[in-house]
Parts: sequence; C-alpha cells; structure tokens
Amino acid sequence: MPNVAIHCKASVADGMGHIYRQINIAKELKKRGYEISFYVPEFTPAINLLTQSQFTPRLINQESSITKCLDKFFDFIILDIQDTTESLVSSIKQFARQIVSFEDLGTGRNYVDLLIDCNLASSESKNIPSNTKALFGPEYSVLHPDFSHYHNLPRNFNTSINSLLITMGATDPQKLTLPLTKLFLKKKDIINLTVLTGHNTTNSAKLNELSVQFKSLDILEPISNIAQTLWEHDAVVCAGGITLHEAIAVGTPAFVINQAKHQQTKALFIEKLGAAINLGLGREYDIEKLEKAISLKKTELESISLKGKNLIDGQGISRVTEAMINLVKP
Repeated sequence: MPNVAIHCKASVADGMGHIYRQINIAKELKKRGYEISFYVPEFTPAINLLTQSQFTPRLINQESSITKCLDKFFDFIILDIQDTTESLVSSIKQFARQIVSFEDLGTGRNYVDLLIDCNLASSESKNIPSNTKALFGPEYSVLHPDFSHYHNLPRNFNTSINSLLITMGATDPQKLTLPLTKLFLKKKDIINLTVLTGHNTTNSAKLNELSVQFKSLDILEPISNIAQTLWEHDAVVCAGGITLHEAIAVGTPAFVINQAKHQQTKALFIEKLGAAINLGLGREYDIEKLEKAISLKKTELESISLKGKNLIDGQGISRVTEAMINLVKP
C-alpha cells in the first residue's frame, strides 16, 4: 500500500487552516488507496479534529524535529509548516521518495520536489529552481469538495447586505470576533448576523448573552465545512486564511481583516483582482473602509462575487492530489 506522511502546524497563533487543508487532501488520498500518517504539534483542537476525521495523529514536541519521529520510508511527505529550511528538507529526504511543501516561505522551498502556493501568481514560478515543480495560482487552492458544488449554484443578492457572517479563523488569535459582533449589532440595516465562534471559546459566554438579547444574532459552534453557511450569506467578514478562498469559491464577497502578516499579502493580491476587500491587519484595520464595504449595493456585490468565482472554482483539491500522485508514478 502506498503511504504518505503529513506534517502540518497548528496552534492558537498559527490557526487550524493547515490542518483542515491537509485533512481534505488526506481523505482524497485515502480514497486512492494511500495509508496516511499525520505528524502534528500537541494542540487539542487539531488532535480532536483529526480523531473525528478518523486519522490517528503522531504528536511532535515543539522543540523536536519531525525526523526524530519518522520511523519508516514514505512514498512522499507533505510539509504544511510554511517556513522550511534547506537542512530540514535535506534531512527529510532520507525518509521519502518525494517531498511536497505548501505555501512555503523558507529557504527549503527551493529543495522540495513539488511546491504548491495558491497565493502566488503563476508567473512567480520563474523564481523557483528547475528541480522543483511549482504549482502557483488560485486554481490550486485546496478546499473541501462541497465548495465545487456551491460554486456552481447561482447567487442572488439583495439590494444591500441583509445577512452577514463573521468568522475570524478557528482560533481568532487577536480576539476580533466579539468587538466586531458588537459593532455590527448597531447596524439596523443588517437583518441577520451570524457569528462562527471557532475553537477559541474565550468570548463564548458573552456572545451567547448577546444572542439572547438580539434576535438578529445567531451563534454557530465550530464546523468542519462551511460551504453552505458561506453561500447563504450576502457577505462575510473573515481573516485572510483559507476562509477567504472558501468565500471566493462560493461567490460570497469577503471583507478581510488579517490575523497575520502573510495573510495581508494574500488579501492585497486578491483585492487587486477585485475579488475581495482588504481592510488591513488585526485591530488596526481600516474601520472607515469597513463601513463603506458593508454599505455596498447589489451591483457591487455581484461584481466582487463573479470576479471571485473566476479565480477559484473549488476543483483545486483534485488538481493538487493528482499532481502529488503523479510524482511517484513509475
């Protein structure tokens, strides 16, 4: 049986996007007969999610290298940790036929066999050594298969934004959810406000209190696949992680408040293409720009929606999975 090791990061600061992406890939590879081994940090939400997805994680101490945990040879090893080094990639090569890395910002990106980054334009591949195959561009965004279905459904917008979703990532490290919720509850023209709490339960009690006080507010617990939830809302205020690409895929205009600097780069790239509105970084986001965003009318919402759909069709997971399997074909 062919086998693959997946090493990805997860923490309050790093969020859960890497884990969600790799679970989607692992499920596709499992269908193709691959045996999957996950190597992750000891972070309870990540461990619980993997267990619920019927994968048994191997835990890596934050100070340990993955090579200390590998005990067999793999057809390929997937790295979703962003900042690899040449020495790390070199040490891993003895345990795998091929190495795949996602959104890698470290020097090790030049030494892997397949480099995948949906946040970079395809033209950026010219900067990658010839020994590394690069798959760059939004068409390689890895999303749950349901996003392809909702991508193909037509969108019908109201004359203005009536329903708004807030989801600031699985861990919301900058604790933006509660203040944003309070801000939007003051907007009388937003008829329905939905808040996805994620795995950070710091403000759960206060949010639940607000939901009792305001009939327009609906609080959702963490869900593994938010394709339908995104599609049902006129717009979303979200972080610049995977949720941004999920919103784009189903045609829901996204107003982006980034939780990390690398998300800011991605959001700016997508804003230039007219497929989202970037509001800045963390608590220093541009509130005047946000006020203008939630005042957008039907024509402007439709424009953002269509431009987003033209970027991401939800089929990226198939393209990426096929590219990885082709790496090890005889």
